[in-house]
Amino acid sequence: MPANKNALIRYKTIDKCLRNRYRRWTIEDLVEACSDALYEMEGIAKGVSKRTVQADLQIMRSDKLGYNAPIEVYDNKYYRYADAGYSINGNPLNTADYELVEKAVSLIDEVPDGGTLTELRSVLLKLRCKLLCLL
Repeated sequence: MPANKNALIRYKTIDKCLRNRYRRWTIEDLVEACSDALYEMEGIAKGVSKRTVQADLQIMRSDKLGYNAPIEVYDNKYYRYADAGYSINGNPLNTADYELVEKAVSLIDEVPDGGTLTELRSVLLKLRCKLLCLL
């Protein structure tokens, strides 16, 4: 998860821009879009630096937040996702994450029945169904 709300706003804004294949996005365009989003959502008029957006792109490309975004530069100055259907919001669990969640569900499932556990078991059943859909 991003370190702060402003970073999350920038990541979501960059994601929205890079998913729009009908426009060519330069680093300056992304800086402007992030600055506009921060002003609209948080009232921050200071703007965002080019270096901040470049760092955001690197973090989005990396596994640090689990995005592994396939961001590519084409024509030496435009940014987009290499996979047109990619979004940081639709990023599924990787195998290791899936196995950890499955272990957690199994451990909770072993706890004897109690008053609040009935509701928890209902949630666990939904979670198991979602996990099976990801396979």
